[in-house]
Amino acid sequence: MQPCQQTQTSSSSQWASTAPQCRYSQAEPGPSHTNTEQRIPWWDDLTPAVRAELQLSADIPLPTQICDVIVIGGGVAGLSAALSARVAGAQVVLLEREAGLGYGATGRNAGILSAGINMGLSELSPDDPLIALWTATTRVLRSLIEEAQQPGSLLSAHLTGALTLAESKHAARYLDREARARQAAGLRVEQWTPAQVAEITTGRLNVQSVQSALWLPDEGRVQPLTLLAHLAQQARAHGIVLAGKASVRSSEEIVDALHGSHWRITLDDGRVLKTRALIQATGPTARPNARIYALAFAADLPESFPLFWDASPYTYADFRPGNGRLGVSGGRYGKAGVTLHDERYHARLAALTRRWLPELAGQEPRFKWAVDLYVKPDLLPELQPLGSSAPGFSIEGLGALGVLPGIVLGRQAGRFNPSIGPDKERCSSTFS
Repeated sequence: MQPCQQTQTSSSSQWASTAPQCRYSQAEPGPSHTNTEQRIPWWDDLTPAVRAELQLSADIPLPTQICDVIVIGGGVAGLSAALSARVAGAQVVLLEREAGLGYGATGRNAGILSAGINMGLSELSPDDPLIALWTATTRVLRSLIEEAQQPGSLLSAHLTGALTLAESKHAARYLDREARARQAAGLRVEQWTPAQVAEITTGRLNVQSVQSALWLPDEGRVQPLTLLAHLAQQARAHGIVLAGKASVRSSEEIVDALHGSHWRITLDDGRVLKTRALIQATGPTARPNARIYALAFAADLPESFPLFWDASPYTYADFRPGNGRLGVSGGRYGKAGVTLHDERYHARLAALTRRWLPELAGQEPRFKWAVDLYVKPDLLPELQPLGSSAPGFSIEGLGALGVLPGIVLGRQAGRFNPSIGPDKERCSSTFS
């Protein structure tokens, strides 16, 4: 059989190679990791224990015998896939191009734990299998909140609830449909008046333009780098090999008399690994077609202040209070790799934020950043098969959906446990 060769890159490695996409001017030199940390607020909140878990060793021994599962990409989806495969009994190696976790899409997201996918539940037919993603992501959200409350947990996650705000009759009708669809799916939702919105936000949110709202109690916020550290800590405790500076040049599906159908992974430094199953979790930054913007103001809001966003399609923005800040992401998408209009897009987001929270008038955001992603209106999360005979999956379609769908799909990909052959003992001894 002729090998089926595919070029792979890790999710964080793609961010490292495209990090200049967050520049503010064309002339500015490409940023180092330190510059990335300074532009994105999550790096300000880290304890030494979290920073330690985010570091990856480039010198960790990699197995010389064929093993069960290799995961490419060290974001939330990749770590979730690795953990799921390990719990199913597989020996797992995770390859990440960078020397640390957090330089990919996960480390640059809005820090919002929102159930579902990037479309209204009311847009789906009642028997659409995608509805199951809302219930699955809601279960994951509740589980993360519980894990964050455990003594000594590295994870910072809070259940705050969220407000979806309608500023037009059209948006209000959409929220009516969405409320009915959520109730039919067994999800908690309440329809609120502007007065109720003002009450829960203690009068600090500007509700003059609000016609109606949905209260979504099962929504929350997360410090995304603590989530990566939390998953990495679990992975190490389960004996998963987390390899840094492991840039993948190619993956080939091959067949031989000794191992049958399997994958040969070639790293940029010439090392070759063999695995029975492959999971590609390179994330939405691998082939970007759009640019999404984010910023954060300093804001002294209560820890219980809810998430909120407007119900307008295509131009909506998500607002995340917490950690002494008010973050916002969204607005209109720019063109991937084009930094010329960054200042204008950030100015629009800043003006929108000041409109919703008038106390920020006259203030400038402390942080501004951008993420180049692959997004489109009908983008749906899914597992795509790799190869023809050797087990393999690619986690696709995450776009700007946030972390929860990535966790769900990663766990699904990892549950597939290929048959473990006679090399298991030799492979296990290599990991110890």
